[in-house]
Amino acid sequence: MKKILKKFTTFALAAAMLTACFGLAACEDLQTLEVKVSANGTEYTMTVDLYRHLAPETCKIIEKYVEEGYYDGTLIYENDSYTKQLMFGDIRLDGENVVLSAVKPEIYGEFDKNGTTGSNLVSEKGSIGLWRSWTASDADGNKYKASNGMNSGRAVWYMPTEAVSDYNGYFCVFARYDAEDAANSETVDALTKVFDSSDNYTEYVIYYTGEYDAAKKDDNYGLVFHCVEKDDFDDVDEDTVFTAENDQLVCYNKQTVKISATTKIVSVKII
Repeated sequence: MKKILKKFTTFALAAAMLTACFGLAACEDLQTLEVKVSANGTEYTMTVDLYRHLAPETCKIIEKYVEEGYYDGTLIYENDSYTKQLMFGDIRLDGENVVLSAVKPEIYGEFDKNGTTGSNLVSEKGSIGLWRSWTASDADGNKYKASNGMNSGRAVWYMPTEAVSDYNGYFCVFARYDAEDAANSETVDALTKVFDSSDNYTEYVIYYTGEYDAAKKDDNYGLVFHCVEKDDFDDVDEDTVFTAENDQLVCYNKQTVKISATTKIVSVKII
């Protein structure tokens, strides 16, 4: 009897350990990316972990875009309205012109305020989130909290350079990098320094023209992308170029950005 009990106990312990291992794997389903960037012409490499157990659909789509090479060659820039973060993935150079990357379909917003539990990563240094649009405001005057922009993320990453607590619960933070790792820290510091000095970048204004068409959401809502140097934009008559209604997504309005032609993603690959 004691032998049977001992065998049963051993079996139960082994089964419990196996279950715990599977549970841990399920809780920590990570995929690592190697991201090579050029910061003012010097190349750096950082590693990023996709948190597939927290944002499975977003990570699945991001992995697909990585395998397609979608991010390779895209510019890294800073938006004057969001100076606590760097932006990746939606613009690139075509010769000397800044052009829009291919517009990807919208992704369901995997974050708490959109009904997805478990996606509890916060926007802080060390995080990478999926950028999304928002309307000018909702009934309470909120911008990024407006419900009609919840599912408007496509492919663009934002990387906070410090904590942005207002985003927490409203944006899908799908990845993290070890901010204490020497290579990662060197990369982020180099990127941040590019936009600390006006000697390193040129200010551009991004804007769209045309008639807003909600039925064409996967074709930029029928709007035409423009990116011109800020000094040249001073000659643009804003009353005539912006023909969309006030309820258009804010990301299609005028925005001033800092761009360095030598600061971009060189390549992203799954490792």
